[in-house]
Amino acid sequence: MTAELEARLEALEAELTELKDREAIREGIHRYCQAVDRCDLEMLKSCYWPEGYDDHGFFAGNAMEFAEYVIPCLQAVDSSMHSITNTRFQFDGDRCATTSQWHVVHRLGHEGGFTDFLHDGRYLDVWEKRDGEWRILHRVIAGDLDRWVHTLDIQSAMGTVNAPLRGRRGNDDPGNLFFEILNHRPDRPAMDDLWAGFHGLSAADRGLAE
Repeated sequence: MTAELEARLEALEAELTELKDREAIREGIHRYCQAVDRCDLEMLKSCYWPEGYDDHGFFAGNAMEFAEYVIPCLQAVDSSMHSITNTRFQFDGDRCATTSQWHVVHRLGHEGGFTDFLHDGRYLDVWEKRDGEWRILHRVIAGDLDRWVHTLDIQSAMGTVNAPLRGRRGNDDPGNLFFEILNHRPDRPAMDDLWAGFHGLSAADRGLAE
């Protein structure tokens, strides 16, 4: 094998390794989101190394202690949804620094309906690879946008017969079904007027405003 060919193979192997590492880290970011949305304490802890650090603004300290603190806080709201975009990577051996843009909705129920806390910012993470596994070593959040939105749950307008699967916590979460979703085959009749419930809510809102 020529030196040129060896160099090309080494370059391809390095590129493939980085691509695999990128996907492993991206999977870790997504696993974090599932853990906090489904209030899965053990899954959340598995995203960090035991000595990991997290500065979430309202908490700064050991990541395991952060997990123990934040899961009960999240269980106290009606639901949460974390979404991730625009992840960038910078590798340095067995460490990788990433920035990821997040959009979070926390829904709080009350007598007047719901209030959604919409929260946007970035995770600034340093990951470390040990025995082939990537976990967060150090996380700092940077907040960019916050807003409160008073709202209604439109599920009440859709009715229960035609309701889609709803997010749940624990083992009943439909997100854990994967290929078992093939067994989900309801015979659901079409709604006569898809928008009737929404028009009803809109009319009620107009009445309240008058």
